[in-house]
Amino acid sequence: MNEIVREYAAGLFTLAEDEGIGEELLAETGAVSPLFTRDYRRLLSDPELPKTERLRLLGEAFEGRVHPYLFNFLRLMTERGLADEIPACFREYEELWCAANHILKVKAESAVELSPDQRKRLEERLAARVGQKVAVTYSVNPSLIAGMRLFYDNRQLDDTVRRRLSDIAERLAGASV
Repeated sequence: MNEIVREYAAGLFTLAEDEGIGEELLAETGAVSPLFTRDYRRLLSDPELPKTERLRLLGEAFEGRVHPYLFNFLRLMTERGLADEIPACFREYEELWCAANHILKVKAESAVELSPDQRKRLEERLAARVGQKVAVTYSVNPSLIAGMRLFYDNRQLDDTVRRRLSDIAERLAGASV
């Protein structure tokens, strides 16, 4: 993560927290982040397109649709030629918000889609295990065959059939006959 991203995200986060809208901006950055595709960021950074036109396009897309602080942030990033860094700033903002609110981010990868009840039970067990609130992002990976992998706090917990089969294969390969 570069220093520019850290500084701009920290500035937005500090302003949002001071104004009591940290969670609101977290939701909004999450909602608009997918809109900042490579092509859109390239358009907002295109030196061939006058800055006034780039800012007009940004205004048409976001002004009045997001919190004014977030719109001003997007405008500032675009004015300064930093539109390419917007998604990274949103990710850093989320990291700052989670740290300030003692929330552990967890990625859960399962072989099949989990039901809402399974997700709730997993989140409750994880929170109890780590002793803090958790925010889980779920994905499906059929190659796991069955089971789940969890990634958090530079750790990986792997309870998948794929890993178990791999362990068996390693033991068999090392066994003498």
